[in-house]
Amino acid sequence: MLPAKIVYSSHYSVRLEHHVFPTEKYQLVKEQLIREGWAEACDFLEPGLPPRELLQRVHQAPFLDDLEALRLTPRTWRAELPVNRETIDSALYAVAGTELAVREALRQGVGIHLGGGHHHAFPGHAEGFCFLNDVAIGVLSALLQGARKVAVVDCDLHQGNGTAVIFQRDPRVFTFSIHEEDIYPPKERGSLDIGLPAGAGDDQYLSSLEGGLTKVFKADPDLVLYLGGTDPYRGDKLGLLELTMEGLRRRDEMVLGGCFTRKIPFVTTFSGGYAVQIEDTIELHAQTVRLAIDLMKRWPR
Repeated sequence: MLPAKIVYSSHYSVRLEHHVFPTEKYQLVKEQLIREGWAEACDFLEPGLPPRELLQRVHQAPFLDDLEALRLTPRTWRAELPVNRETIDSALYAVAGTELAVREALRQGVGIHLGGGHHHAFPGHAEGFCFLNDVAIGVLSALLQGARKVAVVDCDLHQGNGTAVIFQRDPRVFTFSIHEEDIYPPKERGSLDIGLPAGAGDDQYLSSLEGGLTKVFKADPDLVLYLGGTDPYRGDKLGLLELTMEGLRRRDEMVLGGCFTRKIPFVTTFSGGYAVQIEDTIELHAQTVRLAIDLMKRWPR
């Protein structure tokens, strides 16, 4: 049995016809972790549906009304996903899941969420496969639980534009995004943004990440929320970065190992991942989670 629970919901995997987003990855990563002996069934914690009050910490009432009524409107269609009970419930459970993982991290040092990282959602509209910004809600939850400062380390292929906008004027939150520059989305101003050119590989990426993390840790956060998107991988359908599996493993070690060395509690979320071979996406997410579990076991108590 693990010292802290891994947060996961069966609601994350939804039926999408002919869509690039492989939502089955959540269940497949869970199954792989159990099969490999990294976790048992009792190590997983299922979130419930979040109360509206939790959502309203970030999101505007008219937008939440649209989601509740399953309305396709200018506020919801930009998610580029079907607006139905299945997809909206998936987003709702992901919010509760990240909030639960934040609680686990503040209690035990490490919070692992097999989901979440929906960083494109804005207060008043959905965007980029993201209906609700679980990252921002998780950050605010940590602050309400006593964290003095929270850092978001976003290593998805795409800039976390929604998260950046939400916290642009909040000195308690440091948002760092390292991403491919000349692709979606239109960039917003975060605390620190590093945009890389198409074709950037392991060496350029990791060198840039090292410089960025120096500034993150200098901000002295009490908690780090990590978006370990696997889409910087060279086999991804949506980008042109050229990271290898080994490069992404080293990325995870730099972020999560840096937190561990400094005894900064951290939360891991999945974010994006669209490899040509879904097996690569599964392995890359599992790689991140294995490291987080190892650090969880070693966390001083």
